[in-house]
Amino acid sequence: MRFNKHQTLTLTVIFVLSMSFIGVILGSVVITAMAHSESSPWYISLSGMERTATPFQPNSFANILEDGSIELIPQPMFTPTPVPVIPEGELPENQVNIIMLGADDFGAGNFRTDVIMLLSINPKHQTASLISFPRDLYVTIPGYWSNRINTVWQLGGFPLLQETFQVNFGFRPEYYMMVNYNGFKDVVNSIGGIDVTVSEELQDSCHFEPNGWCVIEPGEHHMEGNTALWYARSRLTTSDFDRNRRAQEVVVAIFKKAVNLNMLVKVPELYGLYREYVDTDIPLTKVLTLLPMAKPLMTTDNIRRFSVSNEMVTNWITYEGAWVLMPNYDAISDMLNEALYRNE
Repeated sequence: MRFNKHQTLTLTVIFVLSMSFIGVILGSVVITAMAHSESSPWYISLSGMERTATPFQPNSFANILEDGSIELIPQPMFTPTPVPVIPEGELPENQVNIIMLGADDFGAGNFRTDVIMLLSINPKHQTASLISFPRDLYVTIPGYWSNRINTVWQLGGFPLLQETFQVNFGFRPEYYMMVNYNGFKDVVNSIGGIDVTVSEELQDSCHFEPNGWCVIEPGEHHMEGNTALWYARSRLTTSDFDRNRRAQEVVVAIFKKAVNLNMLVKVPELYGLYREYVDTDIPLTKVLTLLPMAKPLMTTDNIRRFSVSNEMVTNWITYEGAWVLMPNYDAISDMLNEALYRNE
């Protein structure tokens, strides 16, 4: 009896499924027999065996969280190549590099730093450079393969962040300053608000307006704590590159207000907020040596602004489907050389 094409295809599918099912059954029988056979050269236990957890390896693709669960570290098709360390003497003497971080709650230790900015103070040129790094920048993390730069702190704190900067950008920041967002609002309110020079229009959702929508036009705007925090962090309708620009505008506005001599009467109150909301390792002796920089920096032209822009990265999708920014190290290095006065 001859079968037509449709019947032949149907019988073939049934045959393949049947053989697959038989293979699974036979495999189970063989494994079961081995598990109960005393003469088997292999010991196989299918039940009643105590599970032994595999020790966590620092160089694996995952992190052990505080609750014992595992968080996978996304991996790209390739790992970013570490850049050479900037040789000693190629950066100016007495230049101070401070990492400025923004976090929701730095007490828990399991947060991500979604604002990452380098403040580089140069006494020779009497300037300060602000350099923003997007939170999704995909970097080599020593001991942890690769991940977003905003995950580094929760993996190893400031020491690991220093190593990460050295591996990816060629230098180590000397100090850090981490600000809790709640403290940010209180500090802005304590100094009577800030005057922010807005360079581009922003429209986005907000919780402090009755209609839930806020619009900021370009120009000078006085902002209290809630508005300033919303302006710096908003990202529903804009990119992280835009958010980095706005964060720099807010930082410059706070600095302009802070160096005003009239703010000296606020020192006791600001010091209390500082102790509650700011985590830093900058010693008082270092702060005192930088006080002469306040006067030249009152002229905002001496505050230089840089960032890892969208021209310096490539959009990338990890094997897990996560969207990250793969760095163009040559372009980033050129920007950092200018910002840090390398070889001048």
